[in-house]
Amino acid sequence: MVIEGMVRVSSFAVLILVLITISACEPPQQVFQQRFLQFGTLIDITIYSGDEKKVIFAFNQIEELLKQRHTDWHGWEAGTLSQFNKDLALHPEKGIEIPPSLQVLINTSRLYYEISNGLFNPAMGKLIAAWGFHNKSTPDYSVINNIQSNIPGMHDLVIKNNLAYSLNSQLKLDFGAIAKGLAVEQIANLVKAQNFKHFIINAGGDIFAQGKKNQHNWKIAIESPFSDDIIGKLEITSPSSIFTSGNYRRFYLDQNNIRRHHIINPITGEPSENISAVTILHRDPMLADIAATTLMLTPTDSIKKMAQQLKIQDFMVITEQQTVLISKSLNKKITWKPDLDLNIQII
Repeated sequence: MVIEGMVRVSSFAVLILVLITISACEPPQQVFQQRFLQFGTLIDITIYSGDEKKVIFAFNQIEELLKQRHTDWHGWEAGTLSQFNKDLALHPEKGIEIPPSLQVLINTSRLYYEISNGLFNPAMGKLIAAWGFHNKSTPDYSVINNIQSNIPGMHDLVIKNNLAYSLNSQLKLDFGAIAKGLAVEQIANLVKAQNFKHFIINAGGDIFAQGKKNQHNWKIAIESPFSDDIIGKLEITSPSSIFTSGNYRRFYLDQNNIRRHHIINPITGEPSENISAVTILHRDPMLADIAATTLMLTPTDSIKKMAQQLKIQDFMVITEQQTVLISKSLNKKITWKPDLDLNIQII
């Protein structure tokens, strides 16, 4: 996603860019921006406010939150999640206490594992690592083949009285398909707690926007997964998140020149096929994050049904054949680029 007209700023810099008036009933507003590097991505936050001290306080809160969440949620660096995974592997039947910082991620993942019929599956951390995406190494096919014979699911993580038990030795939690959404939600809550009405969060192209930009609605440009072209624009009229999952950024070509990307199908244990990108518009960033990954793994003839199961109304799926499958409600909100060379189907 590209935020139309957004100015990129230097890392960790807070800049007062321009003095404007949002409306006659509000004090003059300044534009404040800050950039953070966490979760392996750049997170740009823009706030419109007339209170510089309040904005700086909010940015400091966000910085502390992101540092803590990086420690809490990182799947393979030393921290809360990696220690929990180690303890669970060493003592699968003992019962490992679930740290407070992991409870929402675990409980929500278990819920959507069931709702998605197992397609949303954060239990495959060991399999994802074996494909080499954590350290950009070559795949370990012996480990991959071993796990593929018994792919773990969130149903293998049994919870009793806040104690976790593992029923599958291959189970390792990796919250890469939900943690960013929850982080964006928590950032937005911090900003809203300071009563800021106009702001936008851009976490590596995944967006949460509220209010307006210079008296105008935020406009989000949608990029093609096949080129750097913009295929359409989405105007945000209410607090909303726009999350995209795709196979065109984190990938490599294997020895047979086959594209391998980081979204692993929990049924085959292989990188997903046929779908190039999914975009979700929803008020809840965490659900948008979950849904984007889930629809990447859904057969195209089941997209609408799966979206209904997830309670997602606004979705767009772009297949590798350059066909766009889009919900009627989202299609009404997008302004498409003229003479677009895509086959658009409303479902």
